[in-house]
Amino acid sequence: MDPLVSYLRTRQDELIAFLRDLVECESPSDDPGAVNRFVDLFVSQTNDIARHRVVRAKGYGNHLQCEFRLPGRRKESRILALGHSDTVWPMGTLRSMPWRADGKRLWGPGVLDMKSGLAAMIVALGALKKAGNPFRGRIVFQAVGDEETGSDAGTRCLIRRGIGAGADFAIVSEPTNLDVAIGNRGLRWLEVSVKGRASHAGRPHAGANAIHAAARIIQDLERLSFKAHHPLFEIPHPSLSVTMIQAGSKVNIIPERCTFSLDRRMMPGESSESVLREVEGVLERNSSGGISGAVRITHEGWDPYAVDPSSPWVKGLCESVEEVTGSFPRIKGKAGCTDASHLYHRGKVPSVCFGPGLEDLAHKANEKVALEKVVQAARVFALSAVRLLA
Repeated sequence: MDPLVSYLRTRQDELIAFLRDLVECESPSDDPGAVNRFVDLFVSQTNDIARHRVVRAKGYGNHLQCEFRLPGRRKESRILALGHSDTVWPMGTLRSMPWRADGKRLWGPGVLDMKSGLAAMIVALGALKKAGNPFRGRIVFQAVGDEETGSDAGTRCLIRRGIGAGADFAIVSEPTNLDVAIGNRGLRWLEVSVKGRASHAGRPHAGANAIHAAARIIQDLERLSFKAHHPLFEIPHPSLSVTMIQAGSKVNIIPERCTFSLDRRMMPGESSESVLREVEGVLERNSSGGISGAVRITHEGWDPYAVDPSSPWVKGLCESVEEVTGSFPRIKGKAGCTDASHLYHRGKVPSVCFGPGLEDLAHKANEKVALEKVVQAARVFALSAVRLLA
């Protein structure tokens, strides 16, 4: 351990400089190729870690998935370390918005979600390489694109090709403020269509107002009582939000149709079928007097999941956090969706999220991260790899 810790201490300035360069790389979700190429160059030249492969998803241009492998002293367990390089660019910010720093913090698009975690993982790999790969097993590091828009050209693409699936454990470097996230809520987007009967607005009784019916349906949806619950999650229950609505063709016509969209956040134990049944029940209760309704899922999104917080993998990571920070981390479930969900459900890999930064600042114009937390995250990544593969 000592050579590893010593090496990491000498690389703090390099880590911060690397993160600054990553933030300067434009990396919106429709073209994260610049960051992937930079990661590829940095890991290959600076840390002397051989690139294993670069995967392109058909039809997605510069969406690259770079994979690097570190072999240990014996082939036993396999840990997957994953970070996404694409970034949400908040409305009103310039795609070339520069980074800025004050010596303790670094600001810039994507610095929190999740270039700081990506940089910490990469420097940790370099430290492990420099220390002679002091572990048994193999570490597979993947820098992926397309996470912010569904992962179909990123992590899901790799899993479909059998890449990364079957690992013993995975760490995704999402911002968790150095806590350990053992799961995340799921997501479904739904569209509800309410059909009424048009009439002249001067004779409203001759029609069936789809907007009025939709308002009643929305009120019933807001009164739904969800049974799913997980005490360790930041938001320990499901949620349902009406986020868009369209109706009407002319001001003097009773509207025949009204369509609205739902954002449904799910807890472990819920499924597409259970979500649909809930909404269908509300529609049935409000279908009378010329009103009918239908619902469909428009985006399957991410499935909710949670791993056992008492598993040796989770405990080993938590012990590494305590060794570096002096405090045992909080174990929690994330409110948002992550690639860890795809690794868990589609790749059958027990997965957690761990990284620097406050989640509340993600996807905002003023994303920032404390540099001390980034350095600590790099140490945790390196130490936990040695501990988990011992």
